[in-house]
Amino acid sequence: MKEIFEGLKTVKGKVVCICVENDKILKILAKNKDADVLTINRIIKKSFFFKNKKLFMPDGKKIKIKKLRKAFKKKTVDYIICDYNAIEDYFKYIIGNTVDINSKTLYIYGTATLTDPKDIAKRFERYNAEVKLTVNNEDFVIIVNNEKSKTNWFKNKLYFIKDTCHNIGDLISASLVS
Repeated sequence: MKEIFEGLKTVKGKVVCICVENDKILKILAKNKDADVLTINRIIKKSFFFKNKKLFMPDGKKIKIKKLRKAFKKKTVDYIICDYNAIEDYFKYIIGNTVDINSKTLYIYGTATLTDPKDIAKRFERYNAEVKLTVNNEDFVIIVNNEKSKTNWFKNKLYFIKDTCHNIGDLISASLVS
């Protein structure tokens, strides 16, 4: 987490925090006058059959996690900070969206319970992004430099299908083991 704290002290530009509830990160961003911070929170509404997971912007506007790219234009956000544990269910959507809208650095932090942080880092390396992974016990921090990353519609769809098949394989193997 020290890498995130040191990096956030010097940010300049537009910063989007997706499901970040860490008080220390929010205090550092509040003190930084050069950062234009937008926090997007996730509110879970339970119904009888399923949980409805939507993101809400500060003005009350709803954003679907799957369609985060529609809320921002391509390469307009300088820094993105994500809590992996809050967006784990929809992470395959977040990968392509963050590479499209991010122009500088993406910070992902969380605890690795079921997934390997190396696997998460490899998913960003496919887009020719520079990835730095730090693991302490079960906590991890992934810093993705998206300045040279390139993506297109076909590549996003191909990797989405690959990630979906990988997730299905993980579910089948987990059910066979248990």
